[in-house]
Amino acid sequence: YGLRQGDEHRVRLEKGVDLLIGLEAISEPDDAGMRTVMCILNGQLRPVSVRDRSISADAPTTEKADRSDPSHLAAPFAGVVTLTVTEGQSVSAGETVATIEAMKMEAAVTAPRAGTVTRIALSGVAQVEGGDLICVIAVGDTTDRS
Repeated sequence: YGLRQGDEHRVRLEKGVDLLIGLEAISEPDDAGMRTVMCILNGQLRPVSVRDRSISADAPTTEKADRSDPSHLAAPFAGVVTLTVTEGQSVSAGETVATIEAMKMEAAVTAPRAGTVTRIALSGVAQVEGGDLICVIAVGDTTDRS
């Protein structure tokens, strides 16, 4: 079942359009349970990162922001986040609450509305994926949240 190292397979997409696919090598899993699979696709060597679900990964999982909850502030894209606020701090709409750096570019992550930072979801400087929860900013009276 599946490709074997050194085998090459032809996959016909439609008449006159074929893909030549081969498996060259599979790396050992990293700490996050990811393996690099080296494939040949139409003569070009291509590395592909694949999660090995047969092993348990030691990498911590991050909490995703709930897009339907306006108090959740999500990372806009993958990168390294540095927080500029603390829990309990009041913020104004448009105030920078964190910076995110990716591919040598830095961008500000700003509060979408005024409120109080009720929870920080990251510790210190953290690597995030797009959609990861950065913090929770409650608007107005936070005692009656259901």
